[in-house]
Amino acid sequence: MYYQPPRALGLLVGGLLTSWALGIAAVLAIFAAGREFDVVTAATYVLIGGACVLAAMFGYWTASLATLSYAVDRNGLVIHWGATRQIVPLGAIERLVPGTAVGIPRVRGVTWLGYHVGSATIQRIGDVLFYSTHQTPEQVLYVMTTERNYAISVPDPADFAREIQLRQDLGPTALVAHHVERSAPGLQGFVHDRRGLTLAGVAALLGVLVWIVVGWQYGSIPETFELRYPPSDPSPLIDVVRRSQLLEIARAGSMALVINVVAGAMLYAWNRWAAYVLFVSAATLQAGFLLAFLLISTSL
Repeated sequence: MYYQPPRALGLLVGGLLTSWALGIAAVLAIFAAGREFDVVTAATYVLIGGACVLAAMFGYWTASLATLSYAVDRNGLVIHWGATRQIVPLGAIERLVPGTAVGIPRVRGVTWLGYHVGSATIQRIGDVLFYSTHQTPEQVLYVMTTERNYAISVPDPADFAREIQLRQDLGPTALVAHHVERSAPGLQGFVHDRRGLTLAGVAALLGVLVWIVVGWQYGSIPETFELRYPPSDPSPLIDVVRRSQLLEIARAGSMALVINVVAGAMLYAWNRWAAYVLFVSAATLQAGFLLAFLLISTSL
């Protein structure tokens, strides 16, 4: 049997949130396009990037909601959400508890009106993983198993319970273990790795600081200036640099940041430490750009 929860409201809200984030990015882009480059423009570029990331997150979560479903056969219950499939052996299901009996808690995770995927704790049940679209307790059914508890939303909980009981009575046709299947497991592993996320976050923060420093100093830098290297040499190499070239260098640094972080996330499934090296390299490169811009601005 195949079940899908009511998703119209959650998809509508997700679509509105995605459109809102894209709209913010578009408005900021229009604002930045008509300005001389300064610290406000640099901050606007940063906000545009943040809005695009937010839109991508909302878009992914909304697409995952579109795939949310529950499949039941004689071997188990499969909860499908996006790139994740929770496999629950049918024999491990001990009881089904309606939401009206214990209520619904605050869910930690992806949650908005008509959409709740995450974890929660209920005093009479314990820890629960939510894959539901409930708006009221009547729309929640708790599936309690020997290993983990789940909360789902099925159109007819009584019919769902009968189907579970019927297939449990028939017995399994194959041995199924309680486990989670993920598409792109390496990428999902990276998303849950605090060390990797911290390293990538530090690199991104340094990349943001590069743009803020360039924007802060840009207006005070002449249109053309002499760059001396090394500064302490009595006969240094002298190059005449246009101010706009600083923006090109900052763009190149941002491109290198994106390439390193994306490559590290993709490499994570093959070798976690190699991914860490790429994240550290990205942070080091951004720190180098930041230091270079600071030295240029102080030498003029």
